[in-house]
Amino acid sequence: MSGQTAVVVEDVLVRITGRPRAACERQEAVLEKDLGVDSLALLEVVETLQERLGITVPDEVTARIRTVADLQEAVGPLVTAVSPPTTSEDTCS
Repeated sequence: MSGQTAVVVEDVLVRITGRPRAACERQEAVLEKDLGVDSLALLEVVETLQERLGITVPDEVTARIRTVADLQEAVGPLVTAVSPPTTSEDTCS
């Protein structure tokens, strides 16, 4: 996952949970226990990420998200899949 995507995930967690960024950056943080993210808040997190990143997270993937790392691992490949590849024509010489 790109650093930019990780920042977006952290921003969304900070906004929805009200927890400090340091807590939302911890890969091993359990969303429910450590960040207070219940099932309804998880849906809000996922919906917000879908809107901000232009992705669709399947329900079966959402159901397996337990930690910050799980969330980032679920979102990362989806962002990569929708990002257009950079070609030499896309860059300035």
